[in-house]
Amino acid sequence: MNLQKYQELNQNHFLYKILNPKSIAVFGANNNLLTTMGSMQLRNIREGGFKGKIFPIHPRLDEVQGHKAYKSVLDLPETPELAFIILPPRIVPEVMQECGEKGIKQLIITSGGFREVGEDGLELSKKINQIAEKYGMNFVGPNCLGIYNGWYDPENENSHFNTMWIYETPERGNISIISQSGTIACHLVWHCQDWGVKVGKSLSIGNELNIDIVDYLEFFKDDPFTQVIGLYIEEIKRGREFIDIVKKITPKKPIVAIYAGGSEAAERSIMSHTGAIGGNQNIYDAVFKEAGIISTISMQDFLYYLRTLSFAQKEQVFMKGKKIAVVTDSGGSGSMMTKSLEQLGLIVPKFSDSLQNEIKKYIPPTASALNPIDVTFDIDFLNLFKTFPKILMESGEVDGIVVYGVFDLDDVLKTMEESGMEIDDQMRNIGNVIQRAVFKPMKRLMKKYSIPVFYVGPIPYRSDWIRKFISQNIPIFDLWDAPSQCFKVLSDYSQFRRRVN
Repeated sequence: MNLQKYQELNQNHFLYKILNPKSIAVFGANNNLLTTMGSMQLRNIREGGFKGKIFPIHPRLDEVQGHKAYKSVLDLPETPELAFIILPPRIVPEVMQECGEKGIKQLIITSGGFREVGEDGLELSKKINQIAEKYGMNFVGPNCLGIYNGWYDPENENSHFNTMWIYETPERGNISIISQSGTIACHLVWHCQDWGVKVGKSLSIGNELNIDIVDYLEFFKDDPFTQVIGLYIEEIKRGREFIDIVKKITPKKPIVAIYAGGSEAAERSIMSHTGAIGGNQNIYDAVFKEAGIISTISMQDFLYYLRTLSFAQKEQVFMKGKKIAVVTDSGGSGSMMTKSLEQLGLIVPKFSDSLQNEIKKYIPPTASALNPIDVTFDIDFLNLFKTFPKILMESGEVDGIVVYGVFDLDDVLKTMEESGMEIDDQMRNIGNVIQRAVFKPMKRLMKKYSIPVFYVGPIPYRSDWIRKFISQNIPIFDLWDAPSQCFKVLSDYSQFRRRVN
């Protein structure tokens, strides 16, 4: 989708200019990236390929990070679309007042020290709300890290708008995250990179004094670049509106949520963090169930579920049922995957005689064709990666397939050669043959039959061959416990989607 189309679909929502400002005034940055958080945040805005004008506001400096600085926002030659404030909380009302006088309508307030610190903070909160109302302002925060928009320039995949403190950015994709914690919004980026979790937008929304989670969800409901939504929640202020908007979203765009409250110690932590008042875990569980939200309290599961649903949305692969085939070159991993699948309510069916006979054509006499298909020590990776999954898809007997035995073929050949074995050109080319025969053809088959195939290591995510699977948007796991849970989530969401659409 081109930039013009994106603007036509979104520009009437007030969040559009916050996510895609043409100009920005920055309060709280200097020329030393170590002395203030704002300095690093300005650096990240610059390095992201920001195309608009940057106006640093600093009482003493004439230049900040290569940009002309101004003593006051009132001195600016034009009115910026966005003000980004990283200042001590006592100064924020005065600065907001000047922004209002200048005509700025959108702000991000990173500054902490508001309702989360008690009575003084509550008073400051009232002041900034009053100023925002007086001048018709909308602001993100306070007590947040701001926003990351990987779709800042849809036609340039290397461009992004990042006000976070973290300098790393994920590969952009169809996942958007809304988080009442700045940590969840941006500290996960390195894991996203490693696991292939492709995030297009991530918003740290802080105390939600002005814009709340319902507002963000309303924007993402119609955002063409958002197909999966992740939520980190410490409180929901507008419960009925939240349920209503989520019910409109989940039939088309799955939502995965973490609720961090629900226990006495958790409530203490949340109060000191954002000043939020949470609620009983059972209440949130009921709300999530009613609205069709996928719930977890595990960060690992959160990322895996987002990645799984991102793949399903992009490739349009939604499971028709609960029957899973297990293909493995290891008995132990096959047994563990089988047990975990069944414990989660999925089915590992025994194959029909005709399907077993077809499989037996490709496996050693000592191997099993029952399900799991245990090929023992068979190094025909093409059979493992493609032939068996293709046979299983065409059989109509399964709704999902998990394949264990993804090794780094280049590393294996290197080790064999270093050990004295002669490696010919045909062997050296086996990796390229498998890539051509597996990656794109298997994605086509998955889409054709609507049957996902999850591949499993045991090599770690840093391995070159894992990176090849990730680069082609093929579900890959380093260990064999997570795929079962992801099948469960995808199966349940697929069933929910069919029921409500």
